[in-house]
Amino acid sequence: MPAPDLPPDDMPNEPRWRRYLRFWRADPRADVRDELRFHLEARVAENLAAGMSPDDARRLAAERFGDVSAVEQSLASLTRERETIDRRVAWRQVIAQDLRFAVRQLARNPVFTGVAVITLALGIGANTAIFSAVYSVLLRPLPYAHADRLVELREGAQGGGSMNVTAGNYDVWRQRSPQFSALGAYWYGSFTLTGIGAPQRLFALDASADYWRALYIPPVIGRYFGSAEDQPGAPNVVVLSYALWSSTFASDPHVVGRVLTLNGNAYTVVGVAPAAYAFTPTAPQIWVPLALTPEQRAEHADHELTVVGLLRDGTALPDAIRELSAVQGELAHDYPRGGIDGSIVGLPLRDSVVGAVRPMMLVLFGAVGLVLLIACGNVMNLLLARASVRRKEVAIRSALGAGRARLVAQLLTESVLLAALGGVAGVAVAALGLHALLRVSPGGVPRLGDATLDAPVLLFAAIVALACGVVFGVWPALRATRLDLQQALREGSRESSSAVRGSMRTLLVIGEVSLALVLLVGAGLLVRSAIALQRVPPGFDPNGVLVANVALPAARYPTDSAMTTGFERIAQAVQSVPGAVSVALASRVPIAQFGMDCTVRRDGSTPDDGSGVDANMRSATGNYFGTMRTPLLRGRTFGIADVASAAPVVVINQSLAHRLFGDADPIGRRITHCSADAPVWRQVVGVVADMRASGLEEPPPNEVFYPVAQLPFSAMSLVIRSPLPPASLAPLVRRAVAGVDPELAVSGVATMDEIVARSMATPRFTTTLLVLLGLTGLALAAVGIYGIIAYFVSQRAHEIGVRMALGATQRGVSLMVLRQGLALAGAGVAIGLVASVATTRALAGMVYGVGTRDPVTFVVVAGLLLLVAALASVVPAHRATRLDPLEALRGG
Repeated sequence: MPAPDLPPDDMPNEPRWRRYLRFWRADPRADVRDELRFHLEARVAENLAAGMSPDDARRLAAERFGDVSAVEQSLASLTRERETIDRRVAWRQVIAQDLRFAVRQLARNPVFTGVAVITLALGIGANTAIFSAVYSVLLRPLPYAHADRLVELREGAQGGGSMNVTAGNYDVWRQRSPQFSALGAYWYGSFTLTGIGAPQRLFALDASADYWRALYIPPVIGRYFGSAEDQPGAPNVVVLSYALWSSTFASDPHVVGRVLTLNGNAYTVVGVAPAAYAFTPTAPQIWVPLALTPEQRAEHADHELTVVGLLRDGTALPDAIRELSAVQGELAHDYPRGGIDGSIVGLPLRDSVVGAVRPMMLVLFGAVGLVLLIACGNVMNLLLARASVRRKEVAIRSALGAGRARLVAQLLTESVLLAALGGVAGVAVAALGLHALLRVSPGGVPRLGDATLDAPVLLFAAIVALACGVVFGVWPALRATRLDLQQALREGSRESSSAVRGSMRTLLVIGEVSLALVLLVGAGLLVRSAIALQRVPPGFDPNGVLVANVALPAARYPTDSAMTTGFERIAQAVQSVPGAVSVALASRVPIAQFGMDCTVRRDGSTPDDGSGVDANMRSATGNYFGTMRTPLLRGRTFGIADVASAAPVVVINQSLAHRLFGDADPIGRRITHCSADAPVWRQVVGVVADMRASGLEEPPPNEVFYPVAQLPFSAMSLVIRSPLPPASLAPLVRRAVAGVDPELAVSGVATMDEIVARSMATPRFTTTLLVLLGLTGLALAAVGIYGIIAYFVSQRAHEIGVRMALGATQRGVSLMVLRQGLALAGAGVAIGLVASVATTRALAGMVYGVGTRDPVTFVVVAGLLLLVAALASVVPAHRATRLDPLEALRGG
């Protein structure tokens, strides 16, 4: 057996620098080496005493001792492990001790704790509720299998912008786009379901088979339709939505294979789609195959299809768009009247779904963040005031040996515990706030209804609470522990007035006021915008008007004359309803419904001379304008002579008349509309005032109205004017329609007042929330001003006593205190005005009729804040005038 390596006769002493480091931090390996050296030298000494030579004594000691390196490594490892455990135990003991002490301190001051917790609960709760909405709408992944690879594709339009895709172009794309795994397409439609209770009008999507491949979510039961069923002449099949399956079919698990009657035709149910497909406001109730006919595949001018593409794995969107644009350029060359410019607009599907509401959600999230900052500023002010009161306590603990780091850790533990309590209370506030938010939310925000306090939202609340605890606790802790022991023990809890006047508390109040002003300016702009919208004339009188939609199934009304006769009978039946003064028909009603948009030209122009104007196509009866009380400006409306076989006539609105004919009289002139290949010239017989067709905030579009007999639609809106409350006529209207044809469904029944109100739901929702947040910020800022002025009075009690003893009047003392409050508010207002100029740019697309730098709003909000600051200073000012000079001097 070979002899072990012997340690050197003279083991080197440890360097001084290492010994210095071991003074600050344990070195287990060096400690073990020292211990082993001691035992080895003891063995050597024993051998020498027994008469051995130095070499033999050291060799025998090493042999009996064993492998020194292995023993050293093992003992060092064990020592490190033991010290780690000891540190963890000590750390836990310290944390537990600090928590117990913090609980006692907070329990000893219930008013302070309650005010701080409530303030934090408001800030954290509001942020959590809004974040839940933001996460659901903007951040939560779409429910599809390959959501990150989904894009919506649109065709670039001549003159700018983009539009939906023609059926012919989509067919070419599908054949020549290898960069996409699937190209799904759909357009919106509706069907009347009969044979199951009362007739129902169902919102539908006519979708291609690739729609399911692109936007795939596993079906609840059954399957989706495939390519073989997405063909003309294939058997009729239908996929039900989860909501329709649950409501109409009572979640029947055997619904697959059942035959339904839709628009008078038989459709076989093949599957049920999950509820995840219903995250958009226009969620379909049924899906049927698109089944493009050869004629539709040859159509390159009618832009009706919405196309969604699934990129192949590893394909970048810009590369796919570039390749598809080459195909689109050929289509633009081959079909010049299609209105396309040869480009493709591709947008990630998430951006397409939520793009319209993203600014609103981000503005609300930013606003609620400002409220949280104001709340944290108030709590920090409370902690600073409490720290000044605890100066003597901290000084005593420091004098007894507590280090500054230990004291800071203790004070931070209190602030973090305070924030944790505020976070718990904030989750309860968030639950109530989210419930209220969902109740008042507009219907146009996708996926907002799915917002819940789930794990990501609760994690956000925990992070916000922890951040608040650390952020608003650090400075008070550092300030409380930065003191002169002798002076602190001598003065107790009193601070000098100069320290108060120049303290962080003053800066915090100024910051709170500036943040509150930013919030209130934004809210004020939206309020002014809402008022401006209310004053916009819609071009009709919505009061006393009821709207109801009726669709005639092609299976029983196959011809234009049959549809015209059917709607005439329906209008006559509804006219007999008690209280119905006037009943008209229109293919689209204003505000809520869009018409088909295509080019209109005046007689004498050519398709290529650039004189064409886009205009909406609408069909209406002659009394429609009188029923809506839309003024007839020139000429006449439609009469009984304007039948299908009569000369084609139209009525146009004022905007289109001005665009086509300028100041000239358009009556008797001819125009052609939506007929580029074989123009049909129609005589203008009347001009009506503009109606807001796309919402009050949008300018009136150009519109062309056709007589119902000359342009019949299968679906029309009944417009009923009555001196009675229009909603009371709804059941009578349904009964009258059923009397004409019991298999017709009446849908979309609403008053025009309701339709106008719904069009303003989103701006009203944003305005209401921002006003509430602004008022909350104002209240918190007022509390901050009150607190700092009250503290100012208490700290300057001695000085005020001296002033009053020397002859100062109560009025002078009161004005001195008021000036202090107004000075703080004035500084905050000045900073807030500058900040508002920059931040209100985010509202540029959300306001109407008012600029983002509206001077009236800025002046009114600034005046309001100064008034609130003055009111918040009144009570401390009054308290200052009630001070007894003798007591104040004695207390000093």
